[in-house]
Amino acid sequence: MAGRKVQKRGSYQKRKGQRRERMRQRLFMVGSLVLLLFLISLLSGEEKPFFGIFGDWTVGADRVPGEGSGSACEGELVVTYLDVGQADCTVLQCGEHAMMIDGGGRSTSEEVVSAVKSLGITKFDYIVATHSHEDHIGGLGAVLDAFAAETVIFRQEENDSKIYGQFQDAVKRNGAQVIVPKPGLSLTFGDAAIRILAPDDSVFKEANNCSVALMVTFGEKKFLFTGDAEEESEEQMLMLGLPLEADVFQAGHHGSQTSNTQAFAEAADPVYVVVSCGEGNEYGHPHSEVIARFEELDAQIYRTDTMGTVTVRTDGSSLSITTQRK
Repeated sequence: MAGRKVQKRGSYQKRKGQRRERMRQRLFMVGSLVLLLFLISLLSGEEKPFFGIFGDWTVGADRVPGEGSGSACEGELVVTYLDVGQADCTVLQCGEHAMMIDGGGRSTSEEVVSAVKSLGITKFDYIVATHSHEDHIGGLGAVLDAFAAETVIFRQEENDSKIYGQFQDAVKRNGAQVIVPKPGLSLTFGDAAIRILAPDDSVFKEANNCSVALMVTFGEKKFLFTGDAEEESEEQMLMLGLPLEADVFQAGHHGSQTSNTQAFAEAADPVYVVVSCGEGNEYGHPHSEVIARFEELDAQIYRTDTMGTVTVRTDGSSLSITTQRK
């Protein structure tokens, strides 16, 4: 076992060094381009500097859903991590195709429906209910009643809560096909690909560890989602050997220390981490040790509690991030 651990760390350090070298090369290229554009703007005598061309593509720019974000263009994937307080709701758009992963809680359901409309979405290819907790499915009933959906992905749980029953009734009213998630299942989403990573029905009963985990791949860029999957489910994903490395990782369980283990974080090795959580929440999410863990991996961290809605755009080879608040 000691030999495996050393090998894994060595592989991680090598990958980390390669990423730093790529970043240095990119910074040099970007710096050269910026200098060239600046000289061109000076020679052309423009009143406004060239910096305006970056607009909303600049990391940290102010933008909210419905105000300039729009729907995805052809050849582009847009991932919008909505600010829904201490809950999860993520909208993905790939050209004319749309997908939602969780719908926030009941208290923000109207805001979610409004945000979806402002993004120009009229129907969903997929709606994913990661698990049966209210902060993930509470708003899905309103979404399913407001928009057509071709497919709903969720795992049947032994849960007799009122909110879970309302969600299931909404699925029936909508008429969407239901797909039971299984590790290794692959689906198409426009020009993107979806691969289910969890859960394995034979192991877990507790709701958090029943969370649907999935990887969305568009070109060279990968987005990892694990719902509220905790240490046990993360260990199983590692054991299955499915690819976990991602460019953007939505921190598990709102950044809780019960998730985001060292081994899983290293396997994901994200460049960017998005934490969906509520300001001043009673759970203390995200936990400081989790933030420190991702910082040690040189990941840039974006939080909905301090930055509001986070939007990531990619053409498959590069990506940009904007936030509602700086």
